[in-house]
Amino acid sequence: MSRLLCNATLGLWIGLTASLSACSSESSHAGHEAEAGATGTTVGCRADDGDVYADGMKKLGAAGQLEFQLVSSTPSPPALNDNRFIVQVTDTEGTPVEGELSVALDMPEHGHPSPEQPGISFDPDRQTFTLDPMRLFMVGLWRITFSFASADADAPVDDSAVFEFCID
Repeated sequence: MSRLLCNATLGLWIGLTASLSACSSESSHAGHEAEAGATGTTVGCRADDGDVYADGMKKLGAAGQLEFQLVSSTPSPPALNDNRFIVQVTDTEGTPVEGELSVALDMPEHGHPSPEQPGISFDPDRQTFTLDPMRLFMVGLWRITFSFASADADAPVDDSAVFEFCID
C-alpha cells in the first residue's frame, strides 16, 4: 500500500511539474523569443529584430553603388510560407539598371537557408524583378540578401543589400 501511495505521489508530482513547465514556456513565446539549449542563446524575434516592412522601402547597397527597393510583398507584410516580392534596382540617382538579381534567404539564428530558391523574372516595362515563391517556411527572423551584377560591360557594378523580417 505504501509503495502504491509513493508511486501515485511521484506521478502527481511529475504531472504537476510538466504542467508548470508548459505554462512557463508559453509565456516566453509571447515575446517571440525563447531560450534554447544549455547556452541560453535567444532564438526567435525580439521587438527590435528586423526591418519594419512598408511597400516601397529602400536600402542602399553595401558598396553604396545601387539602391534596392522592395516595391511590394504579397502578402503584405511578408508572412509565413510563400510570398511574392517585387524588387527594383536603381543607381544612386534612381535610374533603373540592367543586370542580374539573385537572392539568398536564410535564418541567421537557426543557421540554415530556405530549402528552395525563388524563381526570378524581369518585367522590362516596369523595370522590376518578381521573386516567387519566397519560401519563408518557419517562424523567426529571416535575412533576405539581394545581390545584383550590372549588365554594363564597360562599367560593371556589383552590390548587395540585406532586408530582415520577423515572421510570426
